[in-house]
Amino acid sequence: MTNIIDFLFQRGEQRGHLRPVNRNDWAQIVGWWNDPEVRHLYDVHFVNQTFSDAEKWFRKTETGEEDREPRSFMIEVEVNGKWVPVGTAELYSERPSHKTVEFGFMIGDKNWWGKGIGTETAKKMVEYGFTLGYHRIGAVSAAYNVRSMNALQKAGFQIEGIRKSYVFRDGQYHDQTFMSVVKEV
Repeated sequence: MTNIIDFLFQRGEQRGHLRPVNRNDWAQIVGWWNDPEVRHLYDVHFVNQTFSDAEKWFRKTETGEEDREPRSFMIEVEVNGKWVPVGTAELYSERPSHKTVEFGFMIGDKNWWGKGIGTETAKKMVEYGFTLGYHRIGAVSAAYNVRSMNALQKAGFQIEGIRKSYVFRDGQYHDQTFMSVVKEV
């Protein structure tokens, strides 16, 4: 798919879209990963990440098939007629025989936190995942990342369970929340 997935934010008429990640995006993504405030919201440790770490991460979603639909996207918003990257979204850990996949997103530009971008992104990625033939789309969130959990729930995800004391951050253990959305048959 070379098409861009367009959306409007819940709040206002701000335009946004999802476009496939390319190599030119990796430096921006690594910058977000290495920002302590951004990194704090995720239950993985993106510490001192490099360009090659970004390459490894996004290669996980590729199969080498030229005609394969993309799984990794940049989230961009239109500002003064220009598209500005604000985060990433991806489908990963596919289990084709079970028609399941995991979904994750990151709003890396802190100026765009709390603006509804995560919710709209999650909704569009769920629609996209279902058009690719997935039956179940899962997601995980550190339980303290309330904005992420709210965005996922607004996009139709339901809490399935909690891993107690699974994430160690700032000298404390935190829970991790499992969520999913299932295509109605």
